[in-house]
Amino acid sequence: MFRITVKGIFTHRLRFALTALAVCLGVTLVAGTLVLSGSITNTFDAIVEQTTAGTDVQVRGAELETTTVDGTKQREPLPLSLEQKLDAVDGVAWASADVGGTAVLVGADGTAARNGGAPNLGFAYTGDDPSVQMYEGRGPEKKGEIAVDESTLDLSGLKVGDTTRALIQNDPQDVTVTGVFTYGSSLAGATLVLLDEKTALATWAPDGEVSSFTIGADDGVDQETLRDRVAQVVPAGTEVVTGETVYQEQKDAFGTAIGFITTFLLVFALIAVFVGAFIIANTFSMLVAQRTRELALLRAVGASRGQVLRVVLGEAAILGLTGSVIGLGLGMLLAAGLRALVKQAGLEVTGGLPVTATTVLVSLLVGLVVTMLSAVFPALRAARVAPIAALRDDAQTPPGGVLRRGVIGLVLVLLGFGAVLPGSLGDEPNWPLVGVGAALLLIGLLVAAPWLTRPVVRLISLPYTAIYGTVGRLARENALRNPRRTATTASALMIGLALMSSVGVFASSANASVSDIVDSELTADYVLSSGGFTQLPTTVADEVQKMPGVTSVATIRSAPLRVNGASKFTIAADPRAMSENVKLNVTAGSLDSLNSGDVVISRSAADDEGWKLGDRLTAEIGTETGEELTVGAIIDDSQALNNPSLIIPLALYADTVPTAQQGDFMLYVKSDGTNTAALRSQIEEVVKPFLVVSVQDGEEYAKAQAAQINSLLYLIYALLALSVLIAVLGIINTLALSVFERTREIGLLRAVGMSRRQLRRMISAESVSTAVFGAVLGMGLGLVLGLVLQRALVSQGLETLSIPWLTLVIVLLFSAVAGMVAAIMPAWRAVRLDVLRAITAD
Repeated sequence: MFRITVKGIFTHRLRFALTALAVCLGVTLVAGTLVLSGSITNTFDAIVEQTTAGTDVQVRGAELETTTVDGTKQREPLPLSLEQKLDAVDGVAWASADVGGTAVLVGADGTAARNGGAPNLGFAYTGDDPSVQMYEGRGPEKKGEIAVDESTLDLSGLKVGDTTRALIQNDPQDVTVTGVFTYGSSLAGATLVLLDEKTALATWAPDGEVSSFTIGADDGVDQETLRDRVAQVVPAGTEVVTGETVYQEQKDAFGTAIGFITTFLLVFALIAVFVGAFIIANTFSMLVAQRTRELALLRAVGASRGQVLRVVLGEAAILGLTGSVIGLGLGMLLAAGLRALVKQAGLEVTGGLPVTATTVLVSLLVGLVVTMLSAVFPALRAARVAPIAALRDDAQTPPGGVLRRGVIGLVLVLLGFGAVLPGSLGDEPNWPLVGVGAALLLIGLLVAAPWLTRPVVRLISLPYTAIYGTVGRLARENALRNPRRTATTASALMIGLALMSSVGVFASSANASVSDIVDSELTADYVLSSGGFTQLPTTVADEVQKMPGVTSVATIRSAPLRVNGASKFTIAADPRAMSENVKLNVTAGSLDSLNSGDVVISRSAADDEGWKLGDRLTAEIGTETGEELTVGAIIDDSQALNNPSLIIPLALYADTVPTAQQGDFMLYVKSDGTNTAALRSQIEEVVKPFLVVSVQDGEEYAKAQAAQINSLLYLIYALLALSVLIAVLGIINTLALSVFERTREIGLLRAVGMSRRQLRRMISAESVSTAVFGAVLGMGLGLVLGLVLQRALVSQGLETLSIPWLTLVIVLLFSAVAGMVAAIMPAWRAVRLDVLRAITAD
């Protein structure tokens, strides 16, 4: 039976090759994702190992519940004077305060030396840090001197001795490069600048407080012993941990971030594998139908049902393993390409291309299991073939069950609507219910697809039946001959295009919502922002306010705040300037209550928490706990302000947020309307030293936000394109098998006068019908899912529904073209058939 299995594969090698390619492409993305994930993990493991090298003990303030603007947990500050006590502990070789922040260097070309979205970091140089090895020049010794790592030097185009500018924690300074150092590992694209210790402390610890100290041990003193000694001299509540603990914490933190990337990519890999499963199932179903006599003969000569079952599943196993092995090899190439792609985004991955036993095992199992599961039902049908079927000329496996599947599918679709509508239309989306509803819609449509084939394909075929006449009608009837086969082939394309369409609706609605915010809420003439790279120093607003023609400047600052243990997005702003630049609808109280020390809350926060005017809230802000806040006003949600839950007074922000963390993440500027071009030039000149700050009018701001959305959209489209490619392979496979199945019929058509051109047209029209059928179902489902997603995210700012009709039309046309391309090889094989041999084929 094994020889029969192998012979069956070689007899139908072209068909199996196309099916194996579908397995291969899905496994390629799985393997590529796992290899890339391993490479990123190795890169960051090396960074963590290098940053913690020489760290034997870390002393740090107690962890608070509030976070900084970048999302890291705040800690109780420790006085710098503690360093002297730590130095005096027996076994301490050195102790230094951990200070650092942002430092953006101006390169030789006059622009910021920045590697995509990678961070620009600055730290203190102490000379004791074993991870820093100065190999050219010397370390910085005074204000205005810096040392840079070798990758930053290459990126900037500078050399030792050059003078340039640097933005050190929002403070533009003239600096001289005094040295270049190696860090011992890649920085994953980040730039690193070192300042002398005195300047670093003045910049990043102006209050004389830091969050932690790093300690190195004398030779022969282990980490646990030194930790216990240090713990005896630090203030109560201070954490003292070993270097090994610090290493593991940082490694786990990076692992969480890397896990998101891996999960994101694996989702699309599994979509591709899922789509491939349709092709595999369809291929084996057709092969079983075509080999009914062959399988019946095996039963007639003594093969049991179990042996026939093993033959078909054996073919599936060989196909799955072959596709998986090739996919694993291609996955390494894909990982190399993805690594180059993420480098363009600023993440430099230097961890090689590790192929672990887990990667190999998972890749092979995914391909093998999916292939075997897809072939189970066709194999069971094969095992049920009766020996007597070998004596019949027209032995076929009846399709059947179309009406029953239509009814079941319709019920599932209705249940899906019954779940997604209440789940997405409430004040707060019920995501589990929305997810269940979306799954029911997809499953219902897949089940009902054969029943929908006849009405939809008849409608689709109207143009070419009118143009091609009899040839067009033959193509239509061929597509309708086996509704389950046509539906299964089209379903693979339907899934990919449904996801593309829903993403398109989401992106179009997001862009439209941003434009509406600018039109309906924003009254400012200019928006100043740093694009998320750094905050603007508070002095910028003061300088802009003094300019002729400026009537109002609204400073928007992000404040880390928690109420009842939950983080709330909070901003600090002046009520008058804020209302002059943004339209706010006050539903209770007055914005002027901010001047009295009260806070303003949003309508959604009030509804979610049950807060009302006059309520007193106990909050943690910055490094302060137990702050009593009184609700002085309630406003409708404001997308122009990024929909904050609370707005606090600027004075409270200044008192509770550490000075080194203060800054504006956005400025709104309103002018008197005279000579706006000159005013913009003046503003641009003011922010020029801050390197990464942009000045935009309302239209430019909306376009910039749309560009960020579209960048993610294009990435998702590219990942979903693989599933569409697999679906097109499925159409090719189905047509090729169909041509073989209809050899005698094609021969008869040629014998009665059908030309080769007409035959090509017939097969192309059949292919286009299948592709467009899948596209119609996919776009219909995608529109529904996109609408559901938009309605569910209204409270998050996605208030405007926008359907990208032009994009959908292009997708529909693309599907028709894909159908024509898919028909090229099957049509070529059909027109090359020898008429006499085709007529006598059995």
